Amino acid sequence: MRATFSGLNTMVRGIMANQLSLDTTGHNITNAGTEGYSRQTVTLATTYSEERGGLHGSVRVGTGVDALAVERARNVYADIQYRNENPSQKYYETMAVNYDKLETIFDDSQNLGIEAALNKFYQSWVDLSTNASNASSRTHVIEQGRNLSDLLQTATAELQEQIRSEYEDLKSEIKQVDDILEEIVLFNKQISAQEVTGATANDLRDRRDLLVDQLSNYMNISFTENANGTYQINSGGVTLINGPTRAHLVISDGVSSSAYGTDYGVTDYNIKLKESNLVFTPQNGILKARFDSIAEDKAYIDKMADIASFMLTAFNEQHQQGWDIDGHYKFVDANGDDTTVADESTLTAVEYMKSDGTYLTDTEAATVTLTGGKYYLGTDEITKLNGDTIYRTSGGDIIKKVPDTINFYGQGSIDYQYRYDSDFNKNYLYKDDDSLSEEDKLLSGVKIIAELEVNAKFGENRGDRYIATATSYDVIETQDANLNIQRQYLEKEWGNRTGDGTNAVYLSELFNISQDTIISDGKANALISQKMILRDLDGNPIDAEGNVITSNYVYSTAMSTLSVNSFYQKSMSTLGIDAYSTDVNYDGMQAILTQVTNWRDSTSGVDWNEELTNMIKFQKGFASCSRCLNAMDECLDRLVNSTGVVGR
Repeated sequence: MRATFSGLNTMVRGIMANQLSLDTTGHNITNAGTEGYSRQTVTLATTYSEERGGLHGSVRVGTGVDALAVERARNVYADIQYRNENPSQKYYETMAVNYDKLETIFDDSQNLGIEAALNKFYQSWVDLSTNASNASSRTHVIEQGRNLSDLLQTATAELQEQIRSEYEDLKSEIKQVDDILEEIVLFNKQISAQEVTGATANDLRDRRDLLVDQLSNYMNISFTENANGTYQINSGGVTLINGPTRAHLVISDGVSSSAYGTDYGVTDYNIKLKESNLVFTPQNGILKARFDSIAEDKAYIDKMADIASFMLTAFNEQHQQGWDIDGHYKFVDANGDDTTVADESTLTAVEYMKSDGTYLTDTEAATVTLTGGKYYLGTDEITKLNGDTIYRTSGGDIIKKVPDTINFYGQGSIDYQYRYDSDFNKNYLYKDDDSLSEEDKLLSGVKIIAELEVNAKFGENRGDRYIATATSYDVIETQDANLNIQRQYLEKEWGNRTGDGTNAVYLSELFNISQDTIISDGKANALISQKMILRDLDGNPIDAEGNVITSNYVYSTAMSTLSVNSFYQKSMSTLGIDAYSTDVNYDGMQAILTQVTNWRDSTSGVDWNEELTNMIKFQKGFASCSRCLNAMDECLDRLVNSTGVVGR
């Protein structure tokens, strides 16, 4: 009897084990398309055998099977690899999108972008140099200059909007990260509560692991499993989750970008830990890509500001060295400062210059002799200025008649200079406008670009007359006894030279020669070098370390070794290379991630063929156990109801 009932128990266990296996197989099949689901299997083990007596001694008889656990198939090493590679793939993917936007902003495939505008502006000056008195050529220069400034300002506005969009995306993503952290903590609590009895909460673990995968989209993470089944998640040295507790990530209050030294016209934000108010810096993933994209966009605003600074300093100064078509002039003293001459008839012309660049007194001028076509003061050769006169006031002070020419860009004749702030290690443009406070005179970023407006006087009736095409300097080169070239820059008066396009030539040259070349060049555009000197905030010339100096000036701009055209072309080449490199890195990371994903799926993925095979196997097992149980039941029925009927 005991053996009979033991057999029944064995079959019952078999039926239950096969039923559980069938249920698990059905669970796998129905979740084959569920994201993050891990294939589950029933772990079966034989139950303890029991001892029975026999003719030749005792024997041990098996008592069936038992289900130890329902386990999920998961490769921990593949999970770690996935979460290490996924942040990099998402980083490059996000950066690639930003570079696509940058390439759209600076697209010049239709010859309508900034590079085309620079070339057209340059060509307009070339054309004007041969048609200096032509009103249409002058107007064309103004329009091309306005087109260039408009495109620079439009590109800057689009970059600003792109930065704002990046910050809006960042705010949304921080909210998503915070929600993910909250859900992981919730699953930590549920898993811990369910597994306290020894069972494994497979489905909850799958959903938690999926959330951890999603978290790795945004930042680099590391995770460990605690003894109670909960996760501890760290990122960048910060513990984001530890079992039932977590940190809260929030967006900081907005701060104007000018607070960091450069005005980009946007509000900047950081990620902070709510509990400690410390800044959280992501090391990888989408969040880091957002900050890097913003920094990249700001760098291109800086490049636009560099071009604008060059136009407001070097280009303006070269323009002011020419005569406009009406020959407007003013008098300056020996230091170049404006001076007022009440009665021009009181001035005495000085038409001779010594070899050291100083001018003769009236007494010395009276003793000049002409020998062999050269002028001498005693035995020293001097230069007669060929009618280009320098003047002396009745008080004996030397003054010069110079062009009273306006800026091409910016306001009137306001002076623009480079300045350096050692506190922020930033270059600024100084606008010498007495109507502004000292703080407002320092321009940076978008304020420099906003200043790049064609002078309002060009918009007046016959405004083209203010274009300065005639040069106000002649360059004389001589050789000393050692055959070294000596250059002198001699002032050249107006003389009604309406057709003179020499200064237009000098202006056109500025597009294609570097500042280093400008400074060392023997042409009149070398005189603009003073406008490119790096100065401290007080206007004192300084060296590269910020020390005040009196000679060997440092010339500060990103274009010091490049022309403005080359600078822009190099910037666009760099953009193309960076965008291509990002795409290549993204493709490489995508290939690696695909390989890791396949590795994970080979372990945890549901294989239909395998599951259908298991279904048939467990179904057959269930039916066989049922038939065996039925046979034992019939045996038991016969034993109970048919035994002992004799003698009734």
